[in-house]
Amino acid sequence: MTAVTSIGRDGEPYDALDAEPKPRVRLAAGTLVALPSALVPRSPALALLERGEESALGTMMFARATIATTCEIAGPPTSRAMRATIDRLRALVDGPVLVDGAIDRVAPLAGGDDAIVVATGAASGATVERVAAAAAETVARLRLPGRDAAAERARVVRVDGALDARDAEELVAGERDVTVVVDDPTRIAVRGALFAALRAAVDLRCERPLRVVACTTSPVGRTGVLPARALVDAVARATGLPAFDVVADLRAPRDD
Repeated sequence: MTAVTSIGRDGEPYDALDAEPKPRVRLAAGTLVALPSALVPRSPALALLERGEESALGTMMFARATIATTCEIAGPPTSRAMRATIDRLRALVDGPVLVDGAIDRVAPLAGGDDAIVVATGAASGATVERVAAAAAETVARLRLPGRDAAAERARVVRVDGALDARDAEELVAGERDVTVVVDDPTRIAVRGALFAALRAAVDLRCERPLRVVACTTSPVGRTGVLPARALVDAVARATGLPAFDVVADLRAPRDD
């Protein structure tokens, strides 16, 4: 069986920021789910099992779907509470635990044996090439290598909190024989050309690495639809990871 929860909030009919329609979270019968008490549907579709951490929407509840159903899901607000929720789901289910959430919220998964699948698609670019390039940059940032004392350069700079544009510009303009260490890849707050320049200028590492294993693609965007086969192949080539379009049932193996 499978368990699901969310870092953030998912499954609502419309996005709270832009009012755009959102996909519903559909649970097959037998699926285990963690969701706050305020989002527990008033139906017999979910059988409540036990209580968990507190969240802004009430106590986290662990439940099992007795029949196929849809619902909204959300997780607790802190990394510690999210980690506890994931660990409890892993103890309750004999199968994978799926956690949906934005990239900047995956810190609870850093340093463990959890696997990350990067979801990308036409929402991040108007062409196949732009989507693939954006995916490659995201994967490169999330796959920041862990700290290695044997490979450290002459000077080690430990950045507490986020490494922002100001920090990056100073490091790029400074000396080259430097190892820069952040807590985890989500602390890198720079993108694009500045991120590329930072990687070229210093040895960039983290204390708690993430394990990125694959990408998924969606060819549908607000401005149009990209060719699904070309998109999944381009993302696989650009990232060096297996890529999947789960709706179109397409797969592109990693480009070795």
